Amino acid sequence: MTETPEPGEIDLDNMTLTGSLIAVTEHLRAVAGPATRDLTRWEADTLLRSYLEPGCFPEAVRRLAGRHLLVLVGEQETGRRLGALALLSRMSLAESTITVLSPAAGAHDLLTGTEYEPGRAYLLHDWIVAGTDRTELVNLARKLAELGSYLVITRSGEPSQAVEVEHAWAAPEPGELFDLCLSTYGLRAGVSPEELARAREVALALPTPAEVVRLAARLAPGGEAAGEEVAAWFDTKPPMREVLAVAALAFTHRLAEAAFDEQLSRLERLCHEIGRRPLTGSLIGVEDGLVAFRAAGQRARVLGELAGRYGFWLWQPLREWVRSLPGQGPAVQVRAAEGVALLAGHSMKEVRQEFLEVWARGSAAERVAAANVLSYLCADDTLAPEALGIALGWAADPQDLRATAAAVALGGGLSVRYPADCARLLRHLASQGGPVAAVAAQSLKTLPRH
Repeated sequence: MTETPEPGEIDLDNMTLTGSLIAVTEHLRAVAGPATRDLTRWEADTLLRSYLEPGCFPEAVRRLAGRHLLVLVGEQETGRRLGALALLSRMSLAESTITVLSPAAGAHDLLTGTEYEPGRAYLLHDWIVAGTDRTELVNLARKLAELGSYLVITRSGEPSQAVEVEHAWAAPEPGELFDLCLSTYGLRAGVSPEELARAREVALALPTPAEVVRLAARLAPGGEAAGEEVAAWFDTKPPMREVLAVAALAFTHRLAEAAFDEQLSRLERLCHEIGRRPLTGSLIGVEDGLVAFRAAGQRARVLGELAGRYGFWLWQPLREWVRSLPGQGPAVQVRAAEGVALLAGHSMKEVRQEFLEVWARGSAAERVAAANVLSYLCADDTLAPEALGIALGWAADPQDLRATAAAVALGGGLSVRYPADCARLLRHLASQGGPVAAVAAQSLKTLPRH
């Protein structure tokens, strides 16, 4: 018999709740593996197929060769990860594999708690530590030089006092990157010169290399056309009721027809939209009794279009509606969490402020939703370190209600990407007493045994 949970505790013995958490974790396991691992040379070369060296690259090669440690500092999505791989591939190494380290490791951990082998390459992407220690980083560079090994770290923000080992990073020129991608991927049949010219103009205005690569990939053989169809639909300026339907589906994808209709009606009432409307449309269909987008990729693109095209008058009621979804049962909660995680690919700041922080301080169902968002974020290599950083922040104070949400996430998707970090932190939380200790102890039981 299960005892009544303490105030603030999350009852992970609840079979329905446990089932939903397992489903989210298994979904992630199917699409991603540990971030901390050895990357083979073949894998690195595959990732670098469409890599274009930015103007800051030659100086970075020179500095890494001389120092053996280089911290690439700059904005996110400027190609830092591929830049780090390209830099390490230029070094003279005894072995061609690259060992990927945890972004949670501090400078002291990197200096004293990491075993480096001679002639090896190491990568730490999206370092999430609060600050850097110049002395320890300089000492780490000396240690690596003695071993003939190399480490490249990437982090966001401004340069620190550790100028000896830091290097400002910038994105490559988008037009050149677009051309390189097309020469690498090829051009699918039926793309006219006019369409290609328009696409290149769009590429020049895109803010990140990743978006340029995605645009070029859509023009390649087998490229996903879902994004173009979604943008074309929004270009027709559809009526508000249709916009609300695709917005609702973005957060409740593949929900049973009756349940979707109920949730859409709740959103319509918030937006003061009254009357009948078709359940399906050019983007929405019903398959096996579940309401879903008609093509893969449309869900994420709809969220991007909603974020880019619509303002307060849509997003104010939409946020209120999304924040209410965890209270609508586990099936709705899980789908809402996945939708919020997809939205983070377009606006992580919005997701953190409007959903994650609100849910992490809320009811048990809301805190589980917050944990599931962090799990779903781990499917993206760029967002996974951010998810880990958020969980570490919530867990810093075991008395903080958010720590219980962190304990759930650390036993879920985060444990797939960062197993050692999660096991260590869960053991610490389990020793603290109170609600977070009980949740952490339960999460520890879900971790795979090695």
